[in-house]
Amino acid sequence: MSVRVTERLIGDVVTASGLPNSPLMVVQSIEEEEKLVTTVWFSDSNEYQEGYFPGSALDRAELPAPKEKKAAGRGRKAKPKN
Repeated sequence: MSVRVTERLIGDVVTASGLPNSPLMVVQSIEEEEKLVTTVWFSDSNEYQEGYFPGSALDRAELPAPKEKKAAGRGRKAKPKN
């Protein structure tokens, strides 16, 4: 499913739907009239990469939700014996 090319897309994480091993890319800017999206990512060798894709070629990345930390248990404390 392609993304809508709007200002709200900037900062979102996307993948290229036509690439089987697409990297996770962050939307840097858009061109609404041409429906082009500028994305950035780091390659496997930690090099900065930039790409231009039509909005129809991108999908939002489904990232796992962050795990919530469990609160420390507040069990009953034993009363001190006198």
